Amino acid sequence: MDIKPNGNTNVIPPRLSTKIILFTSCKGGVGKSTVCANLAMAVAKRNRRVLLIDCDFGNRCLDLVAGFSESVVYDISDVVFNKIDCKNAILQDKRCENLYFIAAPHGFDHCMELSAFRHAVRKLTEAGNFDFVFIDTPGGIGEPLNFAAGVADTAYIVVEPTRAAIRAAERTSDFLALRGVGKRRLIVNKLAGGSVRKAKKEIISIIDTTSVKLHGVIPYDPELIFAGNKGVLVDEMLSFNVTNAFDNLAARTLGEGRRLFANIKRLRKLK
Repeated sequence: MDIKPNGNTNVIPPRLSTKIILFTSCKGGVGKSTVCANLAMAVAKRNRRVLLIDCDFGNRCLDLVAGFSESVVYDISDVVFNKIDCKNAILQDKRCENLYFIAAPHGFDHCMELSAFRHAVRKLTEAGNFDFVFIDTPGGIGEPLNFAAGVADTAYIVVEPTRAAIRAAERTSDFLALRGVGKRRLIVNKLAGGSVRKAKKEIISIIDTTSVKLHGVIPYDPELIFAGNKGVLVDEMLSFNVTNAFDNLAARTLGEGRRLFANIKRLRKLK
């Protein structure tokens, strides 16, 4: 069913399949939620229906980054435990009709089981007839990441170009491989340094260390940080480097042959 904020529904043709992607890293602070929310908007702007699920139980912030914090009433645990109809838990974005959201609970209920979580994600996917489901996970390894890995067919491992983050990305990839997530890709966030040519050499080093294929890069830009604090997404940002980077990521997510640094100019230096 086509979910509308006023509760009206219209029958639309079923999707052939839904791609479920988790966003993760064993290290916190690398920008997983920011990348997840903005890529969801970039894909939604390309006329794909995207559901954002916050799986950071106990420390949720995706609602803040994505601009849904004032609208949240229910969360995914309400769906898992059959407290409400799943359509009532899904929020539609006011800026883009193809972007939807469901919040994480304030804490993790240890009565929650993987089978029930899988069933809830399936119900949510069918209710909204989504092309993509993006699942944001917390930093570190624990039950929320286990749950996300249990339903996802692809993992985007977000890494920043620091030694600690790169080591965490390698560990994250190994963890996900053991749990059957076959397609694992890197997104290098907060890429700085000035020269794109120099940045490419740094990226090659990250790929060699983690042994994970690269999906895309997001340049360092203070606007992206400030926007996240205000719940502003890429559709309202002014930085061409940032908007072009997320458009590149969206194109590559949809299977288009987009160059890694297409339309990205000289990188900013860290302040």
